[in-house]
Amino acid sequence: RNGIYPLMNFAVSRPHALPRVLSQPQEDPQKAKTPTPEPFDVETRKVVQMQCNLELNEDKSQWHLTLLLILEDKLHRQLSYDLLPTDNSKDLATELVHYGFIHEDDCEKLATFLESAFHKHRS
Repeated sequence: RNGIYPLMNFAVSRPHALPRVLSQPQEDPQKAKTPTPEPFDVETRKVVQMQCNLELNEDKSQWHLTLLLILEDKLHRQLSYDLLPTDNSKDLATELVHYGFIHEDDCEKLATFLESAFHKHRS
């Protein structure tokens, strides 16, 4: 008589109560375990093409690096970073391997590429 959704004509007399969560007992801070850092994924694809762009920020105090990486499966990965005066190409490449952005075998190749780009733009 009420169509294909007959239960739509009925309303709940009172809202459903949400179950209450019991509070967890406080742990002794000395016994609390420090969380283990999550492992990062390892990049299995290799870089087939690299492009980078270095430009000064608006206040001319810092260089901004934009790095475009094209991987084996044609995936384009664009990364950007504000360079610090203490940054060097080897540390940046090692950090990209650590966080899973590039394959470990590409570390030296990227470090060399970044070093040549730094010399070209900073001189």
